[in-house]
Amino acid sequence: MNSKRAVRALRPALLLSGLFLFGPVLFGYELFIRRPEPDRALFSSRRTIFIQGELFGHLLAPSTFPSFNDLSGKTDRWNYGFRNVIYFTPRTRFLAQLVTHDDGSNRTQFDWHFSLRQAVYDNLVLVIGHDSNHDSDHASFNLGKPFYTNRNYLGLGLPVEFESFFIEPFLRFFHHTNQRTQLDLSGDKLKQELGLRMAAWYRDRATVNIQLVSQTSELFYLGQAFLLDVIIRVRLTDWLELSCGGSLWQDRAESRLGLKKKFHKYLWGIAIPF
Repeated sequence: MNSKRAVRALRPALLLSGLFLFGPVLFGYELFIRRPEPDRALFSSRRTIFIQGELFGHLLAPSTFPSFNDLSGKTDRWNYGFRNVIYFTPRTRFLAQLVTHDDGSNRTQFDWHFSLRQAVYDNLVLVIGHDSNHDSDHASFNLGKPFYTNRNYLGLGLPVEFESFFIEPFLRFFHHTNQRTQLDLSGDKLKQELGLRMAAWYRDRATVNIQLVSQTSELFYLGQAFLLDVIIRVRLTDWLELSCGGSLWQDRAESRLGLKKKFHKYLWGIAIPF
């Protein structure tokens, strides 16, 4: 798809993401899906902005992830969303992502992620990011006050890519966040995430994407909770992919309330790349 056709196809999604980026701030996080990046030599010669992304839909079966920020409501049944990756230069990209949650009959939550990723060297990137969750037609409460989860961070990554394998350790430092480390919301505010991303692919037909994140309220500490994502994509055509995988979000130790929670989900769905 050429750049003009891509812009026309993405115009509604770009407009929507722009409204949320520059309007009121709405805990999401970036889903890790490894896709081939634009050829840098070709990108530079065209002197234009390159856009790629996907629309996706997932059935969650089984799932124990709760619908709302305060862990109330039915469990998640469906996820729908989109990802827009905009390459401003060969070394600068902007990502806008929306994931919606559905309990089978109602839209329950909207998760937004925005990040600006700058390659300083071939194996060093800086990332500025924002994540937020917003309940739909519901008010979550914590310590007697209504809230939605939001967080901002500054991070760095060490990406290394081989012929058919990608790996990136990363570290993020948070500020202006109300996300807490224990899954029962009794922990201290999140200060750091330490993680690892890996991907392997076969002839551009199938990819395995893995993301492991450790969350902590103390700097340079392993963490109180961790998150694991595994997403497998099988390409059927240029515009359709099958998707399956799962997520696990679990406390590493008991909380102040003596609880040790965990949530999991298996996903089955499709993606429409552009």
